[in-house]
Amino acid sequence: MRFDFVPFFHPGQNIPWTQTLDYMRQQTQLAEDAGFTTVWVTEHHFAHNGYLNAPPNPILVCADLALHSNTIRVGQAPVVLPDWHPLRVAEDIAMLDNMTDGRVDFGVARGIPERASIQFNPEADKRDGDKSFRIMRESLDIILKAWTQVPFSYQGEFYQFPVPGWKEANQFLRPFDGRYYAEDGEYVGMYIHPRPVQQPHPPVWFMSNSPFTFETAGRQGHNVIAMSAPLENLKKCWGAFQTAASERQGRQLKFGEGLGLCIVTFCAETMEEADRLVRPALNHYYEYVSGSQPNPVWLRGQLLGGQELSEKDKEADWFDFLQAHNLAMVGTPEYVCEKLAMFEEEIGLEQIMMLWQFPNFPFEKILRSMELIAEKVMPRFPTSSP
Repeated sequence: MRFDFVPFFHPGQNIPWTQTLDYMRQQTQLAEDAGFTTVWVTEHHFAHNGYLNAPPNPILVCADLALHSNTIRVGQAPVVLPDWHPLRVAEDIAMLDNMTDGRVDFGVARGIPERASIQFNPEADKRDGDKSFRIMRESLDIILKAWTQVPFSYQGEFYQFPVPGWKEANQFLRPFDGRYYAEDGEYVGMYIHPRPVQQPHPPVWFMSNSPFTFETAGRQGHNVIAMSAPLENLKKCWGAFQTAASERQGRQLKFGEGLGLCIVTFCAETMEEADRLVRPALNHYYEYVSGSQPNPVWLRGQLLGGQELSEKDKEADWFDFLQAHNLAMVGTPEYVCEKLAMFEEEIGLEQIMMLWQFPNFPFEKILRSMELIAEKVMPRFPTSSP
């Protein structure tokens, strides 16, 4: 099994970023020594209250973590593509791939409805889900073409490159290279540099829980990481990917091949300690998250794929609800091993992305959890290379 993680960034607290980055570097070094494959950096903006204070630029932080490590891969979970200019992303990810000598996993998504997107790109307002999804798909198409086509040009619904009408005035460039200029000097083709180290480009990972996205990724040769969801929902997504990817590759993929699961994970010496530490933190976090929803019961139904909730589900606190539906793995190493074995059996899980979204949580407990995972969980599941 492949073990990945998202660094803990102290949600709920606005601590100095010099300190947060130091904590992330410590986690990354520990993970590298333990044999984790990728550290994934999330993206959020304008965190005045500290809750969604993940790095605003995951690509830049990936460069820092790569500088302070030697072998672990660096990924974005995700780059929210509608909020970025696609040519900038193409250049920045390719540069990161060169800076790390090919250690980049490229994670992309449409993003969630929040205050940030419209500040960067009014067209990308997530309240119009269909439009922002089209922008994401077009942006990714542009990035992949920019990496693989020479010369590069593009015309779509939202972007056209090169922008028509610009003519070269630098006489030093005459006679004009016909790949990039028309006879009158109009710019008609582009060259994006640098080119990625990984060929044809870094692996692309969608972050999604939609069967349509899984099917699209499989058909186009990309990978997917899902957020934790009920097993039946995951099986639908896994099946859509397997069918499309098998057809593309001309072979029968194993169920779960090319896929990963992002899930809240925490290990402690005893179940009692894990409960005492994590229950208040998870309850706090999900109360914050559910504040933007009609009511907590509605959000729980969404997390279960829209299914009707039992009275027990409605009355439980968030911690018990998440644990009961395999949306979190919090306990002893033995407990986490049992859950991973269950995911292996049920959905052929080959990759886990561990997440700790615990407000006001002691950092030393995060490190100790990672040590327990390295010492007592990972040896039970032989690691696989990307």
